[in-house]
Amino acid sequence: MSDNFLRDGRLVQRHRPGAWIGAIRRAIGPGAEAVERNVFETRPPHYLIALWKPLRFDQPALPRWPRKAMLVGPDKDTAIAELLRDVPRSDVLWLTEQDIDWCLVADIVILSESRLPAQQRRGLEQFVNEEREATLTAIHDNYRDSEIGSLRSLPGVLGSHG
Repeated sequence: MSDNFLRDGRLVQRHRPGAWIGAIRRAIGPGAEAVERNVFETRPPHYLIALWKPLRFDQPALPRWPRKAMLVGPDKDTAIAELLRDVPRSDVLWLTEQDIDWCLVADIVILSESRLPAQQRRGLEQFVNEEREATLTAIHDNYRDSEIGSLRSLPGVLGSHG
């Protein structure tokens, strides 16, 4: 990530009240695709971005639905710049590393971007499939009682009370 965004004060390293909240995740590539014999088209990586308005004091967690969801490339600086386009000049952006529902963000892009190129649509669909598989694996590994084979809740996770 470029230090330029930190230097100009638009991006902050720690959350603070009033900060807009952004998230960035590489979803596609880089990659190459054969377009003719011995001719390849290279593609840069593409990043999913999500943006939320600042949290209210009575709102301790991010809402499920981001204000903005988009696929951008070719690098993280471009992704940060795109997030900052919607942040008022007098406000700051903080990039969260929280687990967010990246499948939802990708689905929003897939279903709302009518001009999404076919290779990006396929890349996002593959990303969603991989994310869902990882989620199922995590559920199986972390929420299964090995003695009786039923799902259980881990202490402190998903509202578990003990």
